[in-house]
Amino acid sequence: MHTTNNEKKRPLVCFTGVSTEPDPAYDVPLWNVDFTLEAGELLLIRLERGQLRIPLADAAVGLIEPIEGQISFQGEDWKSMTPDQAAARRGRCGRVFTGRGWCSNMSLNDNITLAQRHHTHRPETAIEAEAANLAHYFGLPGLPLWPPGQTRPGDLGRAGLIRAFLGKPDLVVLEQPTRHLYPEIMPPLMNAIRAARDRGAAVILLTDEPGIWNEAALRPTLKGTMFGSRMQLARQGD
Repeated sequence: MHTTNNEKKRPLVCFTGVSTEPDPAYDVPLWNVDFTLEAGELLLIRLERGQLRIPLADAAVGLIEPIEGQISFQGEDWKSMTPDQAAARRGRCGRVFTGRGWCSNMSLNDNITLAQRHHTHRPETAIEAEAANLAHYFGLPGLPLWPPGQTRPGDLGRAGLIRAFLGKPDLVVLEQPTRHLYPEIMPPLMNAIRAARDRGAAVILLTDEPGIWNEAALRPTLKGTMFGSRMQLARQGD
């Protein structure tokens, strides 16, 4: 557990008996998934090789509803929220997407800062300054101004990390965040995860990279292994 103040400890994400419908958008559905993440906790999920798309990330941020079970964020069921409420809560989530998630007709700079400009009242200068700092931190000379389709895979991955951590979100969901970047991205990524946890964010990291699964310095709270639609979960010692 990374929070130093016990008063910060609170349930942020809770899956209770969650099953989802089969959908061609995903490799597998979810079946009877249970876990709770509190402030400062990290769930590390190992995917099977070639299993690139599971609905867990979409479900965690309220984009799909389960056919059974309940998913809550910050103590409230996603299904009970109005569209405006859900959109505002989703603005408190940062995410790296697997293979999608970019608006092709916008520059990467605009893609990266869009959620912060839409969901917050922060001055654009402050958003741009934070994004530029994160760009340097993750190894880019500055914010990319070209469209996603004209960007090298590695730089696109770095841009995804900038967007995920921008605005100090309460929940950070990282789907295959080291694709095209492993192992050189690991030091800044681990430091960013540690900083997010220290300030009270919960983190979900999904990967099929064995080096990440075996990285002791990540200190995950929970480790889950996907076997088809089931997740086998184990709580780790502090």
